[in-house]
Amino acid sequence: MPFPSQNEFLLPFLQLLSDGNSYTRSQMMFKLAKHFDISEEEAQAMSGNQFTLVSRVAWCDVYFCKAGFVEKRQHHTDHMQDVFRITTMGIRELNRHPEQITVGYLQGFYLGKVHRGAGSDDTTSEAERILYEAFENLPEPFTVLHAVKWFARERGTVGEIDFLIAHPDYGVLVMEVKGGQIMIENGQWYSVNRYGRANKIKDPCQQAERNRRALHDWLGFDPRTKGVPFALFPAVALPDSSVRGDVRPDCPQDIFIDMTHLDQLEARLLTIFGYWSDHADAHNATMGGKRAVDALINLLVPTRSLQPRIVEQFARENRQIEELTQQQFKILKMLRYQRRAAVIGGAGTGKTLLAMEKATQLAESGMRVLFVCYNNNLAEWIKSRLGYAQIDVMTFHGLVGHMVHRARIPMPRGANFYEQAPDLLMDAASVLHAPDADPDMLYDAIIVDEGQDFEDTWWIALLETLNDPEMSVFYVFFDDNQRIFTQISQIPMESAPLYLDENLRNTQHIHERLKPYSRDKDIQCIGPEGRPVEIIQTDSASDQRRQLQHVLHRLVNEEGIAAEDIVVLTPASQKRSQWKNDDQLGNFVLTWQLDTEMPMAARICTIYSYKGLESPVVVLTELDKLHADKLDQLVYVGLSRARHHAIIIGELPVSSSVV
Repeated sequence: MPFPSQNEFLLPFLQLLSDGNSYTRSQMMFKLAKHFDISEEEAQAMSGNQFTLVSRVAWCDVYFCKAGFVEKRQHHTDHMQDVFRITTMGIRELNRHPEQITVGYLQGFYLGKVHRGAGSDDTTSEAERILYEAFENLPEPFTVLHAVKWFARERGTVGEIDFLIAHPDYGVLVMEVKGGQIMIENGQWYSVNRYGRANKIKDPCQQAERNRRALHDWLGFDPRTKGVPFALFPAVALPDSSVRGDVRPDCPQDIFIDMTHLDQLEARLLTIFGYWSDHADAHNATMGGKRAVDALINLLVPTRSLQPRIVEQFARENRQIEELTQQQFKILKMLRYQRRAAVIGGAGTGKTLLAMEKATQLAESGMRVLFVCYNNNLAEWIKSRLGYAQIDVMTFHGLVGHMVHRARIPMPRGANFYEQAPDLLMDAASVLHAPDADPDMLYDAIIVDEGQDFEDTWWIALLETLNDPEMSVFYVFFDDNQRIFTQISQIPMESAPLYLDENLRNTQHIHERLKPYSRDKDIQCIGPEGRPVEIIQTDSASDQRRQLQHVLHRLVNEEGIAAEDIVVLTPASQKRSQWKNDDQLGNFVLTWQLDTEMPMAARICTIYSYKGLESPVVVLTELDKLHADKLDQLVYVGLSRARHHAIIIGELPVSSSVV
């Protein structure tokens, strides 16, 4: 069977390394021969003066190492003992492209003498590969562009230039490449492969001239190159053949590169330029120097901002985050036989979504479920998304009032309620556990979120709301980093907690910003990269108002983000904050009502009250009003509420751990 091509070798090479182990060159050759079922006889096949198998692995080495997908540790005497290991980038790109990896695709990851043409596909022939590596070694001031695709200005045809070789003094060679041993019969060109099979190919001289004319049309039309003098000449490369004379009058030997020129490529290129200098017409008599080369690159390998609006980037990031969240739900399968479990995780690890999913699963199995948390805003948000009659969602103090009402016992008034809440819950539970009480007044399962903010005295009373306080389902989710209101509670759980160590909700930029404020430095972010956290310096309260107005205008009117996808957070209470209800900032009206339906409303909330919630965009303000003893916790909570983008108006305080 035909020996696998270079492109066919690439994916298996990377897949073999994807187990994370290191392998020598000889081990990789053995594994690849086994993968392709290459016999001993086939392994003796030659490519030039080298075994084809050795050549294929050598080029895998070149391409993957230059692209950064593989790292190599060279042996000082025996290259067969060189050691290969896949990199993090290699693993990432293999996951993105598990079906195919090509030479052309890899070339887009590294920079060198050769520029990859914009709009080209990911195919590279063996002949082009040989020349590509040779052109990489050309000295200054040569510039090479590979695989440049074009669409005709007027005739509706398309084509692709294999190579453009530009020199600021001599011009641009428009080169067509043909591999294999070339033969011509009655004007028809053929390429003969190593197995002796002849395949019809297009006339490379005609292709080179056609590409030259198409490029000439574009250079004269596009404003980046219009008015700049270019000297364009056709050329042909046959790296597997030898040209011994003129092919025909319009296809002279002088414009060819063949196998005899590969070791003196620079000299041959200068000879071809010299030939055309003597034969150029008036339109190709002058090359416009470095200005012309730069304009050519700008046209064919453009560098310009085509950045989508932030709202369009958010949509793509949402899809990534949702996929990661679905993967996180697999954790619940690990816990399906545990009736009691504590789950610890930092911001963005998906604790609340896991808690909601567990509550849903329990309700669907017929259980009466209590979902209890600390923050009233979080409770309202969860309640709006858990549409099951069997699930009650409330805060701890809301639960106390609810159970006291069910038990029909007296409710104290004033501040005493908060002090007596655990005892009141115990009293209500005792009434509801009476033999003649309705068992439906108690719960089959409890899910606790924000467990870090529960007082130690709450847990015993909470367990008493279960039908069986000793055996009923009881799950607690908490994050010690978000402990704002009290010390970490002594959660009544005998088994070791499960740790979530991957942040999948925040972008990587947000995660890196909040890490200094976190107690757990080991959490890794696997979410989308996102964009850097913005810090907008201000020098006064009035300056903060101006900057907030500018930010809201930019996000909503220029970036297309809905006003309801933005929240402005402050560590100050509504009374202490400069942001007042119904204040107007340009077209925006400030409101402390999170569930407002007012158009163009800018929602304001304290960091305390927004704990457990999230928003696509968070604007942190008034951080100068942070209390030192809560600084790390509040900055951590505030930043981690942002799903896609965080903006800080004013100064971001330094973590107390590094002061």
